[in-house]
Amino acid sequence: MRTIRLPATDLLVSKLAFGTASLHHLFFEKERCALLSAAVNAGFTHFDTSPYYGFGIGEIALGKLPVDIKNRITIASKVGLYSPAGASAHTASIVARKIAGKFLKQLNTPVVNWQISVAQQSLDNTLHRLQRDHLDILFLHEPESTLIQTEEWQTWLASRVSAGQIRHWGIAGEAPRIHTMLTNSPALAPIIQVRDSITLQQADVIKAERPLQLTYGYLAGNTANVPVAELLQRACDRNTTGAILVSTSQINRVKELARCID
Repeated sequence: MRTIRLPATDLLVSKLAFGTASLHHLFFEKERCALLSAAVNAGFTHFDTSPYYGFGIGEIALGKLPVDIKNRITIASKVGLYSPAGASAHTASIVARKIAGKFLKQLNTPVVNWQISVAQQSLDNTLHRLQRDHLDILFLHEPESTLIQTEEWQTWLASRVSAGQIRHWGIAGEAPRIHTMLTNSPALAPIIQVRDSITLQQADVIKAERPLQLTYGYLAGNTANVPVAELLQRACDRNTTGAILVSTSQINRVKELARCID
């Protein structure tokens, strides 16, 4: 798979990036590690995770990869949204909460917290789970402009770069909220990861102002059963400058996705 330089950064990443939001669908650690290893072998070099994904399982699984593999990839994680049960929950507990959450929504509703002290503890915990000393990107996860003190967060993020805990920072989430943040707090948005789709074209509001960096959501809800290769080609036509985030929990689909990008 070809690599691209992420606009406005020094990061070289694969054109398709791999998301870990569905890793908790795999019950066994061995399966999760096999899936991630298959993604690396297929040419994925950038991985996106969060302490919120699978109650921390996404980060833990990446942390279990061999050191030589981790040295070949870039990783982005997030702060701001957290699992209601905390990270590092056991798989059986996650499954139980997912089932019960169909009836009690609060069991799976993310905890929103924009305190710097909480973000620092979360970042430390993320690095511990990843068994890494730094993140390549730290995203503010679905940030609310009215809840964030821009100068305080900018100072903290810059201090984390100076401390070597992160290389870059940015914001990730839905286009309307991201656009508001870009308007009100551009210093927090040197990197943007935004949902987009072929039909709704949500990222146009960002694309009108700057080159797209990371986009996601193209394969979700493919009710028309458009071939994956065609969808990803259309995605590349929309995001010509950055990387496109995809996700699967099926190891046999990893190579299929990678083959869509020459």
